[in-house]
Amino acid sequence: MPRNTKLFPRLHAPLLLRYVLWMLLCCSCCTYANTTIDQNKALAANPQWLALLHMQNNMLGNGYHSEVDDPDFFLSRRDDDAETELLATLKALRQPTADSSSAWCRFPARAKFLSAHMTLKNQAALQKPPELECPELEYWRSRFPGDEIVLVYPDPYLKNVASVFGHTFLRLDSADKQTHPILLSPTVSYYADIGSTDNTLTYIGKGLTGHFPGMIEVAPYFHKLRKYSDGEDRDIHEYKLTLSPQQTRDFVDHVWEVNNNSFNYFFLDENCSYRLISMLDTVAFPYNIRKKFTSHTMPIDTVKALRDNELIAKSTYIPSARKRFYEQLGLLSKKQQEQFISLSKGEIYYDHVNDFQVLALAENYSGLQIQSDPEKRTLHNLQVSKLIRRQYESGNISQATSSTLDAPDPMNSGHDMVRFQTGWLRDDGKDYALVGARLAYHDLHDPLPAYQRGVQLNALDAVLRIEEGGNNNDNNHISLESIRWFALQSYSISDEFFQEPSWGFQVARQHELINEKTSLVNIADGYRGLSYACGALLCHGEVIGGILTGSALDLGWTARVGVRAGLLYQQDDWSWSANISQQTYLAGESNHLNNISTEAGYRLARNTSLYGSYTHEDNGSANRDIINFSLRQFF
Repeated sequence: MPRNTKLFPRLHAPLLLRYVLWMLLCCSCCTYANTTIDQNKALAANPQWLALLHMQNNMLGNGYHSEVDDPDFFLSRRDDDAETELLATLKALRQPTADSSSAWCRFPARAKFLSAHMTLKNQAALQKPPELECPELEYWRSRFPGDEIVLVYPDPYLKNVASVFGHTFLRLDSADKQTHPILLSPTVSYYADIGSTDNTLTYIGKGLTGHFPGMIEVAPYFHKLRKYSDGEDRDIHEYKLTLSPQQTRDFVDHVWEVNNNSFNYFFLDENCSYRLISMLDTVAFPYNIRKKFTSHTMPIDTVKALRDNELIAKSTYIPSARKRFYEQLGLLSKKQQEQFISLSKGEIYYDHVNDFQVLALAENYSGLQIQSDPEKRTLHNLQVSKLIRRQYESGNISQATSSTLDAPDPMNSGHDMVRFQTGWLRDDGKDYALVGARLAYHDLHDPLPAYQRGVQLNALDAVLRIEEGGNNNDNNHISLESIRWFALQSYSISDEFFQEPSWGFQVARQHELINEKTSLVNIADGYRGLSYACGALLCHGEVIGGILTGSALDLGWTARVGVRAGLLYQQDDWSWSANISQQTYLAGESNHLNNISTEAGYRLARNTSLYGSYTHEDNGSANRDIINFSLRQFF
């Protein structure tokens, strides 16, 4: 027994020590593994990582789902699990792939993010294999010698459904403007690839339901200026962002990651402006500006969101080419103007003009005609060539002049998009309270600053009428006053230099005077005519017509055509309009409808205004008088 007692420590102490060390090692490994798992979970929830995957909260708030529609974007083949994709990306980055299919080449922005955070969290370092080359990625980077990003916002353009709310794209400028002029700076824009779609209704339907693939386009800035400023007569506002050169380069890397049809395009929410914001989220704190846009995205609202997050350093205004033309015309003397008008009308020839200012303006005018009159593009190109040759022959070469024009900045001056209104209505002798809401955008009597004169565009504009209960304390009766699903009007001023029709249309459900009473009917009508400047007023006249449907109509439907004339006055603080029209029904109902109306608006503040209107209608069977006063608030 004594001998065995002595041997016990010698034989069993090392075994016990190894057991204790083994247990400590297991606990350490478990602790390390648990720590690593916890770190990966935290990293997967990092807002910048979620932005790189374009993850957004599900509608029910019980998880994430990526807006990317291309399965090749996910190494894990899961578009709803940020952690699984993080682990799959880490695994791919650690694989010894030596060609451009490597995750280092395919996802450089993800790789940089993970490399930085692995080091910060004391995990196994990620390093790009020194022998790995990514020629396609390097070529992509070489197209963007940029140190700063500028967001460009062209004004709304009513002749294209996809541009009626405006547009945004990004320009990447170099700090060295001499070597890399701004006109040659690359731009990044996102648009719907509509293919061969030529039917407007099909186009709108597919755009609303995301049946167009989204495409990323890279083009030099001068192409964009020619399209938006010259061809579409749109003012442009530029907003330089407060991003560093490194953030700009990181942005270029992420655009590379999503450059191949990764998204579907939706007109209302996942559109050009939203997609650019979602890509900027990958480099700009707080990495989730896109979260603000849940139901719809207006281009100007994305500008305001960047402003609210202190990401805009300065703004610059570029007037449209047509505005610059009128500015240059106004700088000419009366004699020079007469000579230019004679030249533009073909009453004199280029060889008879030696005044270089007149020749320069004639060249600009012909250049505008190339864009606005495609059917005569060859003729206008010939005119521009002759004018340039004439300037060289005379030794007078036109010099580019800086414009002194200015305009309110829509980022700070314009009213917000969504409108609520409350007010009072008297219709055919009865009084009602009014409440209403409009999704977007602007009408002729909303506050004008930062919006185009003579233009209105209303979408989802609904108004309810509330009639008080009787003497027996009955409940108030609430009914629909009107809902304009979509309404657009553009008064384009014609003169001796440019002649464009005024036009518009609306699709609505509203009260109409039918026979001897007013009834709710569905209506789709349109108008087309001409507008002219009458001093401070805009004078217009147009042919109007529409189709009505509803149970109140004798045949269940009818059509009517007629004419309308009116006046419009708009200033920053108040507006006024008057219209008179007569229409004839082509089927059923009374044989005509006469209408006289006047409207006015007054701005109380940037987002508050008063509105009033009076309308008198007569259809031969009955009369109708409508008075409306409303307080409008914009959000």
